[in-house]
Amino acid sequence: MMDTHRRRFFLEYAQRDLCPVVEAAGALPVLAVPLPEGLFDKTWAAQAEKLLGEAKAGCPAGAELCAQLPAGGFFMEPYGELPFAQGAEHYAAAARLAQESGADSVLIHRAGSLLQARAGVLGARQAGLPVYVTMEIAGEGEDLLRGGNILSAFVTLQELGIAAFGFYSAVAGILQEPLEMVAPYPRVPLIAITRDLAGGLPVPEAQELFASRIARLTALGAVWQGVWGAGEPEAEAAARTLAEAPSPSVPKVDYLSEEEIWAAGEQQVFYLDGGIEFSDPIPCESDMADEIIRLEHEGEEAICIQPETPEDGYSISRNNANLIRLPAVFLSDDEEALDSVLFAYNGRAIVDSRSLLPEDRLEEIARRYGAVVI
Repeated sequence: MMDTHRRRFFLEYAQRDLCPVVEAAGALPVLAVPLPEGLFDKTWAAQAEKLLGEAKAGCPAGAELCAQLPAGGFFMEPYGELPFAQGAEHYAAAARLAQESGADSVLIHRAGSLLQARAGVLGARQAGLPVYVTMEIAGEGEDLLRGGNILSAFVTLQELGIAAFGFYSAVAGILQEPLEMVAPYPRVPLIAITRDLAGGLPVPEAQELFASRIARLTALGAVWQGVWGAGEPEAEAAARTLAEAPSPSVPKVDYLSEEEIWAAGEQQVFYLDGGIEFSDPIPCESDMADEIIRLEHEGEEAICIQPETPEDGYSISRNNANLIRLPAVFLSDDEEALDSVLFAYNGRAIVDSRSLLPEDRLEEIARRYGAVVI
């Protein structure tokens, strides 16, 4: 079983010689091997297999070998031409290859949107390895790089069973605001990965700078960290500070309590209670924009959609850009139809308990996609 309690320090493959330094400092070195961009094919697989083979042979004892899969590089519907299911299958095939090549974990790295991250998680988790996610943020840290709400992405992805969640930014200070957003709610370790931007400071000053940054981010909950490009003195100071820093003291909030219900779309979290009322069920169609706008204007609290066939998941994928202002509720008596729409919905959905499916099956399907049954 994976030790999630030991603090991890991520290193780029080019920093592999620092693994013993990190371990001696008290943290677990995670050697991230960057795999190619683009979609899985024979050429991609050959390149990735070669990289992972070399990394496995050269990975120091005691280090965790992590296959780093770049998020993005292709655009999925409704924002691009690639079907979401094909995007997820890319990550599934890549993660299976990583597992067969001896990787210990998979990192979906620098996802700029929830859509990119969900495709990565839903695909990569099929290999059975722990899946980590880092998201790239924009501006001063208030939004995701390609748009979307940070807390919504976190809640949605955490409920998909990831092993760790966090952020990447070259500038450490930009990570503070997003970490503060999610710090009260995690049930998995939080990650913060930055770059070495010390600017050629003398070694003692650089060590002090790195240590202070690591301590500040750890206090915000980031108990797994990494500094791409750091040299040996800086990495040693950073890893030691991470390993020895006191546990974060941020008060924790259980958003899974029975008193409140958190659903999420791409743009916001919906804070609900047990008294929420759903709209009358509407059929799942390829173009639901007008119907969704009508229900929103009529003041409905949540949009109830009734899928009937497995093909309805594709309709939800095409309509994700419309399903952003109200919670999405799915009512279906067909297991495959319900599975397909929960797979495609870009957020944390609600499953209507009025379904004629057995309660245990309804709960099982909902749990697979982090949905909540009401």
